[in-house]
Amino acid sequence: MPMHVLPRALNYLETVARVGSIQAASRSIGIAASAIDRQIIALEDDCQTPLFERHARGMRLTSAGEAVVLLARRWRADEERLEEEMRTMRGEQFGTVRLGAMDSLVNSILPDLVSAFAEQYPRIRFAVDIMTPRDAAHELDIGSIDLALAFNLPNDRARHVLWSAPLPFGCVVGQGHPLWDRSATTLSEAAEYPLAAQSRVLPVRECLDKSFGWLFEGAEPALVTNSLQFLKQMLTGGKYLAITSQLDALSELESGRLRFVPLPDQGLRPQSISVAIDARRPLSRAARLVGEALSDKLLEKLGKA
Repeated sequence: MPMHVLPRALNYLETVARVGSIQAASRSIGIAASAIDRQIIALEDDCQTPLFERHARGMRLTSAGEAVVLLARRWRADEERLEEEMRTMRGEQFGTVRLGAMDSLVNSILPDLVSAFAEQYPRIRFAVDIMTPRDAAHELDIGSIDLALAFNLPNDRARHVLWSAPLPFGCVVGQGHPLWDRSATTLSEAAEYPLAAQSRVLPVRECLDKSFGWLFEGAEPALVTNSLQFLKQMLTGGKYLAITSQLDALSELESGRLRFVPLPDQGLRPQSISVAIDARRPLSRAARLVGEALSDKLLEKLGKA
């Protein structure tokens, strides 16, 4: 039976914030709307400030409400960690592992990892959120995830890196592209061909803009997208090239649909990929198992690519 450490009022508040109204929260958790409303009003009285703006179409958190919801989510995560710790002490491999990862891992590392754990540890569950490296670092800091798997995580004394590796840049091309059979190329040569670029909201483009913005100054890329999956589909036709790391196209590189051509340009510093945890919080046995497996899987996959 699950523990119920999270106070009822905070549970109701977090649910209303998530679904947008008291009526929707009532349907979600099976509690009368009037009871939820009373608990939230009492909580606002205790805080001496409104936690929601009430509108005809629903409820919107105030700044104070956002702070309380953040507290509730931390409390819920700690409640789940406590339950997992108790089960671990009883010898059970049990728990929910909260992982913040990137879109590039959706069709390579993560499916293999989750499938392997489902067979070996059927009582370990996963909650995987796709997010930017900046968001992953933030969510790790506030305790809403156990593990962050992200590019270019900044150094932080509160963060412990379980595993990290450099990710050199290269050109990813499809069969039929002039660079397909090349063992290496240069940025200047790559700039002569139609470029498919990730949009500026993604970490690869951000990294390239900082060091090699001239790539995008002379002419706009022929294709810009925030969808890595769409980008890779377009590369398979052999018309475009993308400047990125092997990790963004692991499955396609393994299958032979795409090819990675290294860029040995001096000064083109590689990105990094890291598996990190919050050093200030104890790590559950389940999360530690996942962190170790992630590190091993990444090392294996990058060695083959």
